[in-house]
Amino acid sequence: MLTKSRVTVAVSVLAIAAAGGSVVAARELSAGPARPASAALLSPVGSLATARVPSGAASSGGTDGSAGPDGTGSGVAGQSGSSSGGPGSSGSTGSPGSAGSASQPTQLQPLTAADGQGAKGPLPAGALPADGAVPGASTALHALAAARAAITRLPHSPQLLADLDGTASAPAGGATSSADEPAATSATTAVPGLDVAGFQHPDTSQYPDGAPIDWPEVAAAGYRFVAIKGTEGDYYVNPWGTTDLAEAKAAGLDVTAYHFAIPNVSSGAEQAQFAVEYSGYSTGARMLPLMLDIEYDPYVSSDHTNECYGLTASKMTAWIAAFVNTAKTLTGQYPVIYTTADWWDKCTGGSTAFAADPMWVAAYGFDSPPMPAGWKAYTFWQYTSSGTVPGVQSSGGIDLDSFNPQVIGLIDPGIQASREWTRVTLPVGSLGALARENLNWTQTGLPPGLQMSGGGVISGTVRGTSSPLLRPPYLVTLTARNSVGATATVTFSWTVGGSCTRYLASAICLGSS
Repeated sequence: MLTKSRVTVAVSVLAIAAAGGSVVAARELSAGPARPASAALLSPVGSLATARVPSGAASSGGTDGSAGPDGTGSGVAGQSGSSSGGPGSSGSTGSPGSAGSASQPTQLQPLTAADGQGAKGPLPAGALPADGAVPGASTALHALAAARAAITRLPHSPQLLADLDGTASAPAGGATSSADEPAATSATTAVPGLDVAGFQHPDTSQYPDGAPIDWPEVAAAGYRFVAIKGTEGDYYVNPWGTTDLAEAKAAGLDVTAYHFAIPNVSSGAEQAQFAVEYSGYSTGARMLPLMLDIEYDPYVSSDHTNECYGLTASKMTAWIAAFVNTAKTLTGQYPVIYTTADWWDKCTGGSTAFAADPMWVAAYGFDSPPMPAGWKAYTFWQYTSSGTVPGVQSSGGIDLDSFNPQVIGLIDPGIQASREWTRVTLPVGSLGALARENLNWTQTGLPPGLQMSGGGVISGTVRGTSSPLLRPPYLVTLTARNSVGATATVTFSWTVGGSCTRYLASAICLGSS
């Protein structure tokens, strides 16, 4: 096992303004829709049909409002004031967190040569060596990356990929739907997505260094979101990661980078910093929260541990809490957690400490996926690793995902700034809108002259005070509610500058520059 020390990342939460571009999972009043009907699922590899948008969603799950993935349940990881036994344990007396009222991200301090890393991230395309380690990283990190190169290119562990394509047994404890589950409305549809890694860029005769993904073709096929593997452990950066993030966003998909956790090589805080610096992740338009992929150890044969990386449940929970806290500090939002119910219950002991983090659950062969302890419903569901997607020349199957159309998934518009007397039109997006949800909106804190329409658009002409000294940022809170009663909230700041840009005194204008 490789262990090294780095400068500890300080967790310092700022008080106002959510970061831009993050999805906020709604409080769940149901377990969400069942697995899309077979006719609606994207086509598995080898099918004569071409993968297209699922045509609809099946019925949703049982009602339970006790703890949704937006942090309205108890036991938020890392909450100050928690009882002993790990941050955010069930005995926490701290108030629950909210993915919508997040902190402004802090300035990231680059990793250094003393930390074992080399070049400052993010790295430009083509800067990575063949092993995927950061240029200038320590000899030990390059050696580890080279030894693991066959697996780092994969989107997930071989065990999980086998589970997802049906060649291994599905996770234990399948889910069943309850009699009182609310039916999805006829106007609600599934929202399809995918996740990719270096493996989806195979070498071909036309592209001997790896085939690019045609993201406009992916978007034209109806896919609306994608998770792109950015980093693994503290030693690997996907050489296609930053390119795929930029091109997928440009094609109109909502995107995120994900980090494949290797908890037995370095701490959760260190790996969160590594992920944010080198994955290409940044807050802003079309950006979902950073994702933590925590699952079966793919290196058991070489690290000689077990599927839990040799960690006890308490140590694993502490590792995840450190990653979550650091990622939230650096990005302003709780990261998404990707896992399976089987791994989570075995390796965290069924921890319920992370309800603030949206759940991206992986499960094959269920009408509704089994949920890890602590979550009543999923936000994203990866239901197969055997898909085909137009525009992706993968040498194997592609992971396909579905957004839960019973949640809202607001996309935070981020910190805003306008001059007074400026005409503003700002649509507030949501993945729920892609599912044709009808949303009712409320707002507080908008600058004078602006209003929120029923369609989720902020518009109007900004007004302000006469003095620049009397213009603190407005703290805006938007809340959306869907037809089944689920809600989601985003909070962000809006600064209004004067139309006069040169002041002699607080109310004496010298003119505009």
